[in-house]
Amino acid sequence: MGLNYSVLVYSPCFDMFARPVTIVPQLGASFSGRGIYDSRSLNVVADDGSIFSDQDTILDIREAEFPTLPVQGDHVIIPSDFDVPAEGEFIVKDTWHNGGGEMTLTLMKYVP
Repeated sequence: MGLNYSVLVYSPCFDMFARPVTIVPQLGASFSGRGIYDSRSLNVVADDGSIFSDQDTILDIREAEFPTLPVQGDHVIIPSDFDVPAEGEFIVKDTWHNGGGEMTLTLMKYVP
């Protein structure tokens, strides 16, 4: 018997940790939702021993909460939430479905 991870696992996690976001699709009207934001450093060691440093920034969303799922090229705006500062505007660079109702958006900071 399968479990509904979206309801049993992700919903309580999102109730605790998610923050509001606005999705700005390439076509159509913007809409609000929520997601769990994470950004961490990513270091890659090259063959010559040098280190390339980058940032890995993601936003996890519950698929059931979105009327239209974000796609590559859409924009995501992450405003302030109570005492947590705004993160700003991002472009969706990649998406990944985990098969259990959660989608991970790989983000890149938008610089006009």
